[in-house]
Amino acid sequence: MLQAIDRRERPEAPLLLNGTRWRETLRGALGAVHRELRLSLTPFARPERWVFVVGCYNSGTELLVRLLGSHPQVSALPEEGQFLTDQFPADYELGLPRMWALREDLFRLNELEQGPDVARLKREWLMRLDRSRRVFLEKSPPNAARTRWLQQHFENAHFIAIVRNGYAVAEGIRRKAEPFHLKDGWPIELCARQWNRSYEVLLEDAPYLRKLLWVHYEDLAATPELELARMLEFLQLPPAPLAQGASWEVHEKNEPIRDMNEESLRGLSLADRMTVTREAGPMLRHFGYDVLP
Repeated sequence: MLQAIDRRERPEAPLLLNGTRWRETLRGALGAVHRELRLSLTPFARPERWVFVVGCYNSGTELLVRLLGSHPQVSALPEEGQFLTDQFPADYELGLPRMWALREDLFRLNELEQGPDVARLKREWLMRLDRSRRVFLEKSPPNAARTRWLQQHFENAHFIAIVRNGYAVAEGIRRKAEPFHLKDGWPIELCARQWNRSYEVLLEDAPYLRKLLWVHYEDLAATPELELARMLEFLQLPPAPLAQGASWEVHEKNEPIRDMNEESLRGLSLADRMTVTREAGPMLRHFGYDVLP
């Protein structure tokens, strides 16, 4: 009886619609029209400067954005810019979560290449920013491979590059990335290679960048007030003291700023550490990190 009532209340779709996806298609089309309408109604805005936080995955880029984005004259995108546009390839959608170096050809850009549609890219980001603020802030780890292109197309582009101990970063990439085609995640050698290549590219491109500031994650964790003051001076923004004991939400955790390297290092075996050293030893030394046995 209940089954019969259920059939009467929910009649079958007309034969013409059987096996089709009209509802889903129409829903998607309406969503696309709504998006394009929002884009067309988003006015262009020219901030005093665009700021791009760059560095390897799991290096403190999110924390840096939270700190800078708390300044009253800064507007930060609500999430990584690569996920808010159809103009840049998104690493996750390509099956490369936290691993753009495996297909660097898809991400690397310089000022001589045409690249994406700049006007559309800006509109896609601008409709999510507070356009009354002086400074616009974006971060996407793959942007480490396209700083020169960004400088060419974004007004008064400033770059803040953050670097963190490569052993801790490699462990974090292995633990957090979820490549759908690998049951056990990325092997540690690829994680170390991603860290190493991120900074090889940044160091190669650094001489071409007019405004670049380097920040160490460890310094940021130890003396956040001093590092924030240094960054605000670089951006020509007035000081904005941090609240004592304030907590910051980063990757679903809400806690005071602290150095989490030791926790990550405990997640590495001796074999893991040797692998990271083999893959990234010279770069670790370049940035002043101890090379572990």
